[in-house]
Amino acid sequence: MNEILRAREYRVLYVRQMIRRNQSFVITIKANIPGPNKNINAAHLLVRLFLNELRGELESQEIIYMKSADGPYVLFSVKGDDGLEIKKELVSIEDKHPLGRYIDLDLYISEQVSLSRFDLKKANRKCFICGKDAHICSRNMTHSIPKLIQHIKLNLNFYIVEEIKRTLNYAILAELELDEKFGLVTKTSSGSHQDMDYDLMVKAKNVIMPYFIQIFNIGYEAEELVSLLDASRYIGIAAEDEMLQVTKGVNCYKGLIFVMGLTLLATGYALARHQSFDKIFDNIRSMSFGLLGEFNDMNLVTFGKEAYQEYKITGVRGEAYSGFPSIRSTLELIGEQDIADPKVLRNALKHLIINTQDTVLLKRAKSLSEYEKIKHMFASLDVSNLSQVRQFTQYAIKRNLSFGGSADLLVATVFLNSLRHRYF
Repeated sequence: MNEILRAREYRVLYVRQMIRRNQSFVITIKANIPGPNKNINAAHLLVRLFLNELRGELESQEIIYMKSADGPYVLFSVKGDDGLEIKKELVSIEDKHPLGRYIDLDLYISEQVSLSRFDLKKANRKCFICGKDAHICSRNMTHSIPKLIQHIKLNLNFYIVEEIKRTLNYAILAELELDEKFGLVTKTSSGSHQDMDYDLMVKAKNVIMPYFIQIFNIGYEAEELVSLLDASRYIGIAAEDEMLQVTKGVNCYKGLIFVMGLTLLATGYALARHQSFDKIFDNIRSMSFGLLGEFNDMNLVTFGKEAYQEYKITGVRGEAYSGFPSIRSTLELIGEQDIADPKVLRNALKHLIINTQDTVLLKRAKSLSEYEKIKHMFASLDVSNLSQVRQFTQYAIKRNLSFGGSADLLVATVFLNSLRHRYF
């Protein structure tokens, strides 16, 4: 307890230093975690989540993330003339956000003064178990610490899963609904895939979504990485089987099940352990260490195996084995650009097509020389010029080309791009 008290004293000291340094107000962001252990994983996740909430609402001069015996916290320096207005905004977030009850957003308007709910004539915060005055429940120890912690974890997990669902659905549709896409299926065209159309792709998406959430939860709840791929493989197989039943044998998203399966495992593991965004790719590499060895499996009969044996092209297995470097470089290319902009999205797809070994394209190209020729043509394509894009799309359709492997990687890129701005 003495360590926690000292940590609180240091936090106030750091706040005062930041106020002097920036001549500003300072917001502290701290998880509302009961009990002696303030450093549970949920605390780190809550602090990061609400830091990004504030970034969307307020412009900060300086942000410092700290770890302490009193739990993780953020100091958020913000300019302003009216502290009461900023405090109203913070109280509104605490009251209205689904997880707001688990976070404390305090505002220091000077080295000695912090504003409270009392200054806004607001009632005390409510207990998140019974809804009564939280101070009274805390003082009387009405609820056990394990019960309170369990409540926080369950509600946080539910919120995260819903966000993952929403983000994943957005990512799949962002790729699917991008038009003029080099022979891939869109809302207006089946492209080079005469056995598919938009409605069939949506049906396939809806079928595999629950399986994706199962896979995410496995990563989120896992104790270690090494066996995660094997532990979730049966879910991926079940997703493929049900998808093929619904599509009557048409393979809409088999590649995506593999790519997003690994991405969701790695993301769930990273979120649950407050790892950095870059660790997602390290996690994928750690899980995929045995993938290239599958090419030596006598029972494996796929075009990917043929491509490896004949040309040493490793395809999506090689991508996973290396931690999806093409996704990583595409995210760097996107930077702070708006991923919803079709030009940005199309340029990201171009980057993936050029920089990945796509066995789907190789199979359709029918030879390595033709495959390399197509990539060379693509490298010189100006994707901001719709006339060129349409011309190349017709070329791809006429020759029955497909960039499906790169499209799967694009979905994962959009998914991770959305998450990195919210949780990391």
